[in-house]
Amino acid sequence: MALIIPEKELIIIKKHAAEIFPFEACGGLLGMISGEDRIVVVAHPAQNRYGKIAWDSFEIEPGDMLEMDKVSRRENLDILGFYHSHPNHPAIPSNFDINASWPFYSYVILSVKGKGINDVTDIRSYLFPDKNSQPVFEEIIFK
Repeated sequence: MALIIPEKELIIIKKHAAEIFPFEACGGLLGMISGEDRIVVVAHPAQNRYGKIAWDSFEIEPGDMLEMDKVSRRENLDILGFYHSHPNHPAIPSNFDINASWPFYSYVILSVKGKGINDVTDIRSYLFPDKNSQPVFEEIIFK
C-alpha cells in the first residue's frame, strides 16, 4: 500500500510549506483509491486555524474543509488525507498529531528548514489506526 503523489502536486505542497515557514502549513489531499494504493490528484492548500500563533500545531479552517468536500464531490474524488509541515523539526508525528488524527486518512508531514522549496528536507506519510496505536509508516511514491 502506497500513497502516490504526482510531482506537480508535490511542488504545490512544498511551496505552501516553505511560504508559511516558520509556522505550520496544512492542507488536504484529494484523490482516489486504486487497489491498495491512494493516488493524490489534487493537493489543496488550506489556512491553519492557529495562523501565525503556532509553529507546533495545526487545524484546518472549517471553510477550507468545506471547500475540499465540495471539490471532492464535484470531481468525484475522495479526501484521502492531509498534509502539514513541521518547521525546524523532523517529519515524525508529534503527540498533537497523534491525538488530532482520524483513522483511515493519510497524514503527510514535511520537515521544513526555511522559506525555499529546497528547504523541505524530508517528507513522510503515516496512518493512525487509533489513538492507542503507534503511527504506521506509509510508503510515498512521487511520480
